[in-house]
Amino acid sequence: MENIFLTGFMGAGKTTVAAALSNLLKRPAVDLDDLLEKDFGCTIAEFFAAHGEAAFRKRETELLESVAQEDGLIVATGGGLPVSPSNRKIMRANGTIVLLDLPFDAIAARLEQNTATRPNWKSRDDAKKLFNSRKAAYHDCDITVDADRPAEIVAADILQKISGLKPFMADIDGVKLPVSPTFNAPSELVQAVAGKQYSAVVFITDDNVAAAHLPRYQSALPHAISIIIRPGEDSKTLSQAENVYRQLLQLNIGRDALIIAIGGGLVTDFGAFIAATYKRGIDFMLVSTSLLGCVDAVVGGKTAVNIAHYKNQVGLFALPKAIFLDLTALATLPEQRVREGLVEAYKTGLVCHYNLARFIDENLERLVGGDLPLIAKVAAASAQAKAEVVHQDFREKGLRKILNLGHTYGHAVETWSEERISHGLCVAQGMIVALQIASARHYLNAELAENQMEVVRALRGPSFPVPSAEEAFPLMMADKKNTNAKITFILPHAKDGFKLVQDITQEELQAAIDAV
Repeated sequence: MENIFLTGFMGAGKTTVAAALSNLLKRPAVDLDDLLEKDFGCTIAEFFAAHGEAAFRKRETELLESVAQEDGLIVATGGGLPVSPSNRKIMRANGTIVLLDLPFDAIAARLEQNTATRPNWKSRDDAKKLFNSRKAAYHDCDITVDADRPAEIVAADILQKISGLKPFMADIDGVKLPVSPTFNAPSELVQAVAGKQYSAVVFITDDNVAAAHLPRYQSALPHAISIIIRPGEDSKTLSQAENVYRQLLQLNIGRDALIIAIGGGLVTDFGAFIAATYKRGIDFMLVSTSLLGCVDAVVGGKTAVNIAHYKNQVGLFALPKAIFLDLTALATLPEQRVREGLVEAYKTGLVCHYNLARFIDENLERLVGGDLPLIAKVAAASAQAKAEVVHQDFREKGLRKILNLGHTYGHAVETWSEERISHGLCVAQGMIVALQIASARHYLNAELAENQMEVVRALRGPSFPVPSAEEAFPLMMADKKNTNAKITFILPHAKDGFKLVQDITQEELQAAIDAV
């Protein structure tokens, strides 16, 4: 992992931003000035007074060379360090140089009340001359960000620029739908809403997401109303929908309002269903805060609620005005939730974007370990790949069914377990079974199938109880992609990419379950 070197004039906020980046990336942050003071056994100002600037710069470069040999560090540098071309060369060879850019007046406002620890701050005029003399060196960097904002937003901007991820337009059912993979979703949401004449903005989310993320959105859109539901599949019901309809009516929410669903796949599915049906449909936007939601649920235009333990049996197709993949929220996910999202992304890669599947395979350890930039790339690539399939088959009449690889048996496992086993784990088991059937039918080379099953097993983790074929068959009969009262399985196929088959017997399914 490359290091990130933060540069800028004194007072630009390098230490504070380094801490914010460390929190997001789960990587260590180091402050070169702090390390130097520990090495000196005195403050930098005291070292300057005793030994002079030349001695300080020599020790600073030696420390930089040592630190730069490490991997995955976030390094807050001293204000004068980038002035030396050799220091810039060291940083560039070992990572990314990020300039925290701040006008001098803003820096002065920060520092004039506390200049005692700043040996180069003798007066405002002298500091300004020093600032101007260093400008060219500072701007010899890889990335420049505006540092006159809260540290968390600056950190998000840095990650956005390092990732290189850009918004894209999903062409779905003749509608150009903006999808933004972003580390600063609240700010982008404000821009999306700006200028629109909505009578009200309503957030729909659940308790867990509200605790972790809603404050960021409430700060960005302080006049929005929040409706919070209980987490879990028990909330994705018609009775819960009626409760939300009643709240909207009590709040006098009209058809000229906007609903913004913020959360994982359950919340975005449910929020979209509410918006698409309330008063025959009002505008809505979706913000996905889970990897599983980003790679699968949020892109596709499906809305639904469950009936009993049968998933997504009542719903409709409806498109939001915009979609945001909240990549910052992904930093808060526990490992199990990351694994489940990667399962769905790997599925998408296998059926329609093999480079994505290979990327996950090659970076599996770092992805499972929570490497946020890599996870962000997977989220964006998977969402875009799914959007391309949905463009060709919005209403799931043919091609789009390939995205259900692993879902036929997986949904049966989920229903059989009464949702005690998570959706992602159930899909993983369904994928393993489908790959085993494809191998047994010689649709896939046995070695290739086994390699792909190994990736899914690694993502799934320990095995768990599953239903027999006899138990699963009645549950699979409720699957939405079935036709002619026959169970439809999506199977990988080396020559054609995939096959939709309706001739799998109970005995064949049981043989696959036993084999895996």
